[in-house]
This record gives sequence, structure tokens and C-alpha cells, in this order.
Amino acid sequence: MGDIVLSLIVIVLVGIAIAVIFFIVNKKKGEREKAIQELAANSGWKYEKVNRTQQKGFILSAEDWTLESLASSTNTPSEAGSSDISFANTWRTTRVNSPSGMVLIGPKTPSVNLGGLGELLIQKALRLMLGDEVDQVVDLKEVLVGRTSFRDRFSVWATSQENAANILSYELENELLNWKLKEIPVIKFTAGGVEIVSRQERLDTPEKVQSMVDLGRAVLGN
Repeated sequence: MGDIVLSLIVIVLVGIAIAVIFFIVNKKKGEREKAIQELAANSGWKYEKVNRTQQKGFILSAEDWTLESLASSTNTPSEAGSSDISFANTWRTTRVNSPSGMVLIGPKTPSVNLGGLGELLIQKALRLMLGDEVDQVVDLKEVLVGRTSFRDRFSVWATSQENAANILSYELENELLNWKLKEIPVIKFTAGGVEIVSRQERLDTPEKVQSMVDLGRAVLGN
């Protein structure tokens, strides 16, 4: 009887601990969400909460840009209760574009002399950055633009060096050099507009959201 009572006590205590952790996590999540809503209200942005079955997050929008921060889960039928979560943060605008060809700014691609293998690795890195627009990879080449401190941290890919130099404004270069979040985003200029994308974590604090918006403003030049 003593063992049964002890087991029941342990189960109850574990249940209470789980409930407390769940409460604290949800409370912090709610506080962060409220803080982002307040940032949006104070900045004059529209805030839209996304709460779908397999997709959570928010969408911010202003006069000439939108920012989506979404976490998507994919349930695995063969493994009950298991899911894979992926993040997608995308700032977009159509006010700025690149009619002369795509320009891609992203994390520094190591310069390695591996012949065909090195080229293959570079093409794979570009495909990861471009996503669905992989067909445009073949037209891109790495170009040297910006200050040395910029070229040490970032790579720029374009159809022409002149086009890339026109795209990389002093304001945008400065904002990237001052970027403080862990993941370096990918900025894609096309004829249809501009996208800034990061995929490693959700923008779940006002500071992270503000960093992405400030980078977008540098793209817009304001």
C-alpha cells in the first residue's frame, strides 16, 4: 500500500510541475505577444494574429511593406504526437525592385578552391537561399561591392556588378553591418519587389521585430 501511495504522490507532483511550467511558458508567450502588439500600435502598423491549426504567428503591415512571422508544424501520422516545426520570417515590399536582374545579399560564402566541387557547394548554398526560384541561380555570380568590412561578413550575388552597386545603398550596408540577431537574413531584389527572409527562429520579441523592420526601412531608404 505504501508503494502505491508513494507512486500516486509522485504522479501528482509531476502533474503539478508540468502544469506550472505550461502556465509560465504560456504567460511569457502572452506577454511577448502583447509587447509586439503594443509596438505595432505605437508605430502605426496593423497587427494580425495568425492562429491556424498548423500555423501560428502574426502579420504586420504598413503602407508599403508587410512582415510575416510564422511557425508551421507538420504532424507525422506514423509517429503519434510528433511534429516538425519550421519558421519563416518574411518582410516584403513592391515599392523597391530590381528590373535589371536579381540581386541577392546573404551570409558570407567561404571562398574555397575546390574546382567543380567548390562550384557545386556554392550552387547548393544559393539554392537554399533562393527557395522556389532555383531556376535563376545559373544567372547569378558573386560580385564585390561595398566596404571591406561588409565583404568580410556578406556575399552579394547578381547578374552584374553595376546593378548590385546601385542596389546596395549606404543605409542598407550600414544596417547590415550593425545587424545584431544571430541569423543573417537573405535579401532578395527582383523585378517584382524585395524580400528579406530568415528561417531559424520566430521573431517573438519587439527587439527582433524592430531589427527586421529597420532593415526593411533601409531597403526603402527611409
